[in-house]
Amino acid sequence: MPAADFLLEHMSNSLYDPVDTTQVASLSRSLRARVNGEIYRFASSVTLARFRRNPLHWCGVLRDPVSGVRFRPSRLSPRFAMADGPYFFSTDSTLGVFRADTARFAIRRDY
Repeated sequence: MPAADFLLEHMSNSLYDPVDTTQVASLSRSLRARVNGEIYRFASSVTLARFRRNPLHWCGVLRDPVSGVRFRPSRLSPRFAMADGPYFFSTDSTLGVFRADTARFAIRRDY
């Protein structure tokens, strides 16, 4: 078995759906969402929809894309919507820096 295939098989057996941790998440691109550029994978469209309705409930600790500070976002956290998903910030000032140059700070991961 090629190394890449082994790695994908191993990952598919160790990734759990963040909404329903009893289910193994899919590697399908259609069953994923992003928050702060981080990819979350899901076992079904039902759990993906629940996550998208309230990502703050499921995402846990995030990294502020500007300062690198790790924090647990709340409904009061500064937020910026982008096509690839929402970004949350630890302070209003880091949100302002991000808005000024989104291409510099947006996390681009495609796996």
